[in-house]
Amino acid sequence: MKWRLGLFVLLALSFVPSHIHASSMVITVVVNGKALAPDAVEVRGDTVYVALRPLARALEADISTNAHANTVTITTLLRQVVFHLDDRWATVNGQRIALAAPATRSGSRIVLPLRAVGEAFGATVVYDAQTHEAVISAALRSTPTGRPTPPVGSAQTLSGSVVSVAPEVNPPALLVQSGGTNYTITVPPNTEIGFRDVHGAVTGTGVLAQIRPGDALVVTLDANGHLISMTDIFASINGTIAAVADQSMVLEGGRVITADPALVTISLDGKDASFAALRPGDKVSVRADPVSGKVRDVVALRPGGFATSASSTPAPGTPAGAVAGGGQVQIRAVHDNAAGAFRAGQTVAIMAEGTPGAGATFDLSNIVIDNPMRETRAGHYEGQYEVTVGTNLTDAPILVRLRKGGETAVAEAPNPLNVVTTPPSVKDAAPLSGATINTARPSIFATFLTVGNKGMDPSTLQLILNGHDVTAQATRTASFISYYPPFDLSSKAVEVEVKGTDIAGNALDYSWTFSIAVR
Repeated sequence: MKWRLGLFVLLALSFVPSHIHASSMVITVVVNGKALAPDAVEVRGDTVYVALRPLARALEADISTNAHANTVTITTLLRQVVFHLDDRWATVNGQRIALAAPATRSGSRIVLPLRAVGEAFGATVVYDAQTHEAVISAALRSTPTGRPTPPVGSAQTLSGSVVSVAPEVNPPALLVQSGGTNYTITVPPNTEIGFRDVHGAVTGTGVLAQIRPGDALVVTLDANGHLISMTDIFASINGTIAAVADQSMVLEGGRVITADPALVTISLDGKDASFAALRPGDKVSVRADPVSGKVRDVVALRPGGFATSASSTPAPGTPAGAVAGGGQVQIRAVHDNAAGAFRAGQTVAIMAEGTPGAGATFDLSNIVIDNPMRETRAGHYEGQYEVTVGTNLTDAPILVRLRKGGETAVAEAPNPLNVVTTPPSVKDAAPLSGATINTARPSIFATFLTVGNKGMDPSTLQLILNGHDVTAQATRTASFISYYPPFDLSSKAVEVEVKGTDIAGNALDYSWTFSIAVR
């Protein structure tokens, strides 16, 4: 199955009064106070359709389609909704809900009844028959005030900011602040928690210990207050420091990161640090509250400061000079298989040599933390990370920790990790899909959208024009493929197909058509 350029998902608005000839009406659709452009609205029979991409911009949402799974995913700041085509069930932040009608296809497009928007996003939809205006209101950023509000059925949803996490108590629990009130949420052991980075680093599942204070949390409870689903949402920022001043740092590219010293936790090369210890050139991974933007966690690595071997800091009270070269816990070497990018279904393997009898874990930056490692023989530790759909990591450091006797040694694996499970897509293409042009020798190109702008593997790119492979005459780079015909195209209708894979081997197969005007 191919997703063609110009594919746009439509939302079906099924409440146009039957006594009005709908095709003669001009319907205005307003989303959160923003009127969509007239060409984003289409009336067919008694149903109004709204193009998804303008709608998504108004909702500040991201869109992804998965042809293999037959799904469309719409992601706002605090909600991720997966619509399954021709299925009345959708998944909202990990919870299945029933829709009045399913998302489905209409020709080459996908349509979704508008009432499903209200059901999935907790939005209100109001139609004014006098003005022919449909108004959609969705609270996509603000957290609720006071008591939790019911989203669908008898369930209740609470969203707020994580204050503290206690995975070690019985039963495990966390404290969430919502609307000025603190709520204690009991989390049964082995609860699978959804995790989502609003900047695209990870969308997957994890455990309670991976939740950090300052993250946004969306919790769905049943009528008896029992946990149905939980989604942890955070913002991650990765980069290299260009300048540091007081409690702020500027990343290469100009982004400014400011943190409250009373709230932020900073580590440099595995040890507690402060902003004063950071230097230009340090690599940083920042974790922040996606709603307020408050920075809560900074992991910094200094080039050359982390090695694949390390010693722990001597335990408090150890006489000076009693332990040569550091503490008792040693990491002699770290190895990994992360020389290339990983895709879903593959396994990241980490090995470490060090002090026998220690507890060993590894972190993937500050995103996927506390992964266990086993001591398979004395002083040899092994750990694995199974890559699942939804996890994307760009140049993430792999940090190995050995803990014994109150001491911890930290070392970095030799290769930064790139995980790409979101398939590449075409960002722009020309000539436009469905366009009629007046030249028989048009410039044909497609640009690509990839995770972390890592790009495509140029050697895999193909461009097929009306069934003929013209790749040999095309220009191929990681970010685009282009072709200028050496002769006039003879056919009126032209079909273009672009194929290739990204750096992790995820496939792209994209087609579109345009027409040449008959002279």
